[in-house]
Amino acid sequence: MKKIILILSLLFLTNCGFESVLSIKDANFKINKIEVMINDNISSKIKKRLQIYVKKDPQPKTYNLKLNSKSDIKVSSKDTKGDPLTYEMIIQTDLEIFSKDNLIKKKVYKKSFNYNNQSNKFNLKQYEKNIEKNLVNQIVENIIINLLSI
Repeated sequence: MKKIILILSLLFLTNCGFESVLSIKDANFKINKIEVMINDNISSKIKKRLQIYVKKDPQPKTYNLKLNSKSDIKVSSKDTKGDPLTYEMIIQTDLEIFSKDNLIKKKVYKKSFNYNNQSNKFNLKQYEKNIEKNLVNQIVENIIINLLSI
């Protein structure tokens, strides 16, 4: 009985017609140029994720973007010895949106995440890379939603 329910559930979920809200085929805009003000790792990752919107075909709206990002890791709390217990990673991206050399909108995206320290520093660095990737993805999604709403 459990197997039948599992199989039926899989059939219904795979054929439900789910599509991403941020699908590129539904985008009514194109990005003409993405300029990174300070060449840092975060801005480069955001630019790379937005490259799929740099299209050749005409769209009703065409934008030029200027990005400026920064990342910071702060100690949130310490133990009695003064060793870090928790950290906070903060990523901030300043975005300027231009259309035909006219500034349309300025927006600041700020995402943060708190996490515990780990004794294994290699695992901590890997975890920080995953956190950074997730925060960058959230910022990119917010940028796309913002561009769709203009």
